[in-house]
Amino acid sequence: LIICFLVLCFAIMKAPASLIERIVNNESQNLIQFSSPTGTLWQGTGIINIINSPDSAISWSLPLLDILKLKPKILWNIESHTLILDGESVILMGEIETSAKGKIASGQLNKIFAPYDVLLGGDLLIKTISITNKLNENFLITNLTGDLHWTGGPVSYVLSKTSVTVTSPVFQLKLSNQIKGVIQAILNSPNYDYPLMKARLEPKGILKIQVSKGFTKIFGNEWPGRESDDQFILELEERIF
Repeated sequence: LIICFLVLCFAIMKAPASLIERIVNNESQNLIQFSSPTGTLWQGTGIINIINSPDSAISWSLPLLDILKLKPKILWNIESHTLILDGESVILMGEIETSAKGKIASGQLNKIFAPYDVLLGGDLLIKTISITNKLNENFLITNLTGDLHWTGGPVSYVLSKTSVTVTSPVFQLKLSNQIKGVIQAILNSPNYDYPLMKARLEPKGILKIQVSKGFTKIFGNEWPGRESDDQFILELEERIF
């Protein structure tokens, strides 16, 4: 048994990194694309593209101690001129558990918001995020927790064909799991003593968002009613997958 295990470890050390390209591109349902692999399964580098975002350099390694414990873990780093993420991923029982931290610059985010005529001037700091995905069900999210901070800064958008620019405060987004597989997000700011926005993502792909009157004031389009700033005055619902 020990000999078989050592042979397996040796095979991992020598297996080419190109195997990762085949696995990722076949199993990720086009959400993740991997290319230009160098090195081995044990330690290597490549280029990764996540949901059509700009290409980023990725490097990885598998700690020997975790393999000996039969809990293989992948330590990885993703970097580009607008993105830096450090994390680890564990594959167990048809799921992949990933935790990470890092920073996403406004240049990366603006590529996402460009179709909506929104231009951001701050950065998103990922203090911590943990996500669990099913490997064979379109990477279905079964767990998501996190603490994300927006540094604030100028935000420009188009309202009634007129360009509007406001200064955003610092925001904090808390992600948590709720009962029956629901994922909740709450947006706060140290400048306000109430939640500015709440969102709930249901397992079937229904996203529900509540927006406070205070949030509409921040972005220069105050809700005209008599409600207090901490009241939710808009509720949006949309199926996103």
